[in-house]
Amino acid sequence: MWSPHGIHQDVWGSVKPSYNRWKYSLIIAIDANFRLKLKNRGFKDSPLGDGWSYFVPSIPYKAHVAQHIEQPEISNCDSTFRAIDHANTRSNEGLAATGVAGVTCARHAINRANGFGDLQRGERFCNMDYVVLSTLSGTNVKKLILSYDIACQWFKNFRLRISAYPEKMQLNMDEVETDAGIPKLHCKGHGPKCQTCWSFNFIKGSARTCGESIEQIWSGHNAVSMSTREMTPGSRQNTIDDHLGAWNFRKVIGLGKYLLSLLQEAVPMKAKHRAILSELRLSLDGDLVDTWEAMIEEWDKDRENKPDPYAEEDKTCGMADVRLEILKEEAADAVAGTASLHEMTASVFLTTGLDLEDQQRVLRKKGKGAKGASTQYKSAEMQQKRNTLQRRIFNWYKIQNIYMPGAVFLRAEVSPTDDDHSGAQGPETIQLLFPSQVSEAERATICSPGLVVKEFRLRVAQCDDALHQIRRLLRIRSNLWHYKRGQVFGQRSSTRARTLIARFDERIQRIAERYRAARAALISLGQPGDWSTRFLELTPGDIQGPRGDDEAILQPPAPLPQNHWISEGRRDFTWIWLSPNVQLQGDAETERREVNEGMRVKYCKARARAMRWEEEVELVVEEMRRTIAFLEWQARWWRSQIGRRTDLSSPSLESGLIAYALKQSDIKMRLAQHFSNLWRPALHKHNLPNEFTHIVGSQPVSQAPAGHVVEVTAVDTDSGASDDDEPVFE
Repeated sequence: MWSPHGIHQDVWGSVKPSYNRWKYSLIIAIDANFRLKLKNRGFKDSPLGDGWSYFVPSIPYKAHVAQHIEQPEISNCDSTFRAIDHANTRSNEGLAATGVAGVTCARHAINRANGFGDLQRGERFCNMDYVVLSTLSGTNVKKLILSYDIACQWFKNFRLRISAYPEKMQLNMDEVETDAGIPKLHCKGHGPKCQTCWSFNFIKGSARTCGESIEQIWSGHNAVSMSTREMTPGSRQNTIDDHLGAWNFRKVIGLGKYLLSLLQEAVPMKAKHRAILSELRLSLDGDLVDTWEAMIEEWDKDRENKPDPYAEEDKTCGMADVRLEILKEEAADAVAGTASLHEMTASVFLTTGLDLEDQQRVLRKKGKGAKGASTQYKSAEMQQKRNTLQRRIFNWYKIQNIYMPGAVFLRAEVSPTDDDHSGAQGPETIQLLFPSQVSEAERATICSPGLVVKEFRLRVAQCDDALHQIRRLLRIRSNLWHYKRGQVFGQRSSTRARTLIARFDERIQRIAERYRAARAALISLGQPGDWSTRFLELTPGDIQGPRGDDEAILQPPAPLPQNHWISEGRRDFTWIWLSPNVQLQGDAETERREVNEGMRVKYCKARARAMRWEEEVELVVEEMRRTIAFLEWQARWWRSQIGRRTDLSSPSLESGLIAYALKQSDIKMRLAQHFSNLWRPALHKHNLPNEFTHIVGSQPVSQAPAGHVVEVTAVDTDSGASDDDEPVFE
């Protein structure tokens, strides 16, 4: 068996300083596999050594499950995973076991002793609780982190459910610090609250643990499911135990390259994200950063009730807000005796023009799409839309002549063949001539007072609205892609799904054009403000979903690899997800608060990324030390078994047992030496602790008890190599 985690109570108390104790946490992953079924063929047999290996003891396990047949388990999480909801509806006709529940080490994907058990009726809490408590029984652990795809529901009443188990299986929850998270890939299917409260990216002391290790084990054992489902219960359990043991052996001998790869990735990522965080801190107010740090500390202690530092309240200050504010100002002007030039106020005149601008964009898009079919473009429906838009524009011109005297002459210069009646140009190509579309000198002479400022405010709101809508549509499109990947099958259904997603792509592109036009207007108006730093140039590469794993990015600058995925720990958001929604009007305190809220989320996530990578470096080094220490202990343990059997009458049998023990001891020492040689250069290069890699050579095999002839053949660690180029031991 392999024990990469766990620490004795006396050792735990001696760890100084106390904040280093997180390195001795036990992190386990929990899940169920519904492919490892067993048909009910009426055979009754018992496995060899029931409960001695990876499966829990059958008799007490079945007795416990039988007491919780009607256990209510209803989920109120807005997750797309329905393990709980479907537990009581999953078909179990003709099956003795509907699957297998398992518990593994979340860091190294190593199976735990007594951490597996058959499922009788779906993935119920009573099954999962039993296998978790069975594998933890007798473990001197002080901090426990559990990974489960429905942890947000399963962990809520975990402490209460423990009380129903035998005392020897119960955990002392007053002494054991417990935490839980949702595996990173599964977390994407949960709601916004779960994606922060239960994310391993924000769990202190979890390092870069993804929590998905048990999925690797299931994928490695699914191939055997077709044969084990036809076996008798005892034979099936023995077979799965053998495969779980073989998996563990390969994982142990592969720890050398695995831990080295983790270290080689973590060291540069730690430096990168620490530099990003330092640069961000220098640009922020120190007192504000201290406030956010205190907020994170409080949230770490109570994630359920304290304010979430990683979540931003969905506040927008869009067109509707600015229109209402300007209308209130115009109403106040009317009360004060300042009469409007027309019954249609200036703000209504401008917002009507912005609506016409949007209609022009829609019509131009339809016109481009119809160039290959001129008859469609000249159809009655299309012509009717063009005529309607043209009438609206000409009516708008009449109001423009009041608020922008002289605009009629500018229109004649821009398009001499077009006037208020001829419509020689297509209405989708006519320039409306907003104040932003004329020169600064012309604005000073033809625009009524305050018109330029009002357009500026509306354009800022238009940019804010456009960014908000782009983000919202990208979220929807990302969810649609994920739904299509996992739930849509067949050509007909796939075509419909693609058509729906294409509609969202068109809307996103149209809104992106609106943003670019509004930003160009702001540049032309040249009014002071922070808009120039908030509203950056929107390139096709900036229009990416929040997950960074959409199947198609709008006009990507370069082809993306298949199954492209950017995790939270490596994420570098495009600027549209970092641009805060700032309220330009209103009291200064409200404006400052909303800006700070957007920066808080950015800072907190950057801090979390930096801390997780720092923890990863420390934890990997500790795991290397722990691996060497365990292998050395195991080598000594095998040698200590020599001479324990005093009931042997055959000298040859006694010599064989001694030879076996010496061989196993030699294998462990050679493996420890191999890992040490592999890790020492990298640890020395990065100035990390490496004292534990200097191993004293193993005791020679010839040092056996006197009177015994021992022949041991050990495979040289430098000559034999498996498919993973790791040492092979016989």
